[in-house]
Amino acid sequence: MTWEGIGSYPYLMPEQPPKRRTTIWFLSSAVQHGQLVWVDCGFCHDRHGRRYYDPGDLMTLFGDVDVNRLSRAMKCERCGRSDNIECDVIVPVAAERARMTVRRLVKIKVRKSPVWRDD
Repeated sequence: MTWEGIGSYPYLMPEQPPKRRTTIWFLSSAVQHGQLVWVDCGFCHDRHGRRYYDPGDLMTLFGDVDVNRLSRAMKCERCGRSDNIECDVIVPVAAERARMTVRRLVKIKVRKSPVWRDD
């Protein structure tokens, strides 16, 4: 800044790049460390907020994958979009854990669809 309070550069600073995880964190590691996985949709976050999942249940659905892969594999149950999902792992403290609602897997429905052949 100059003595007049004017910035020395005539242009603004660039935006920050998106958050990138430098280490690969698998769901099995999250189970071992007692962590939870939070999933957030960028389109309906304002109305509904984050959802918290048990990583063991997510391993049943997707296998032992990296947490970053989950954002590409999941889609929002509210709006149906999959292009703006963000996932990460957390270790909640006791006060946070008491207020959280963790979603648990009850059953997996498989949709059957016919495959046809022309004779």
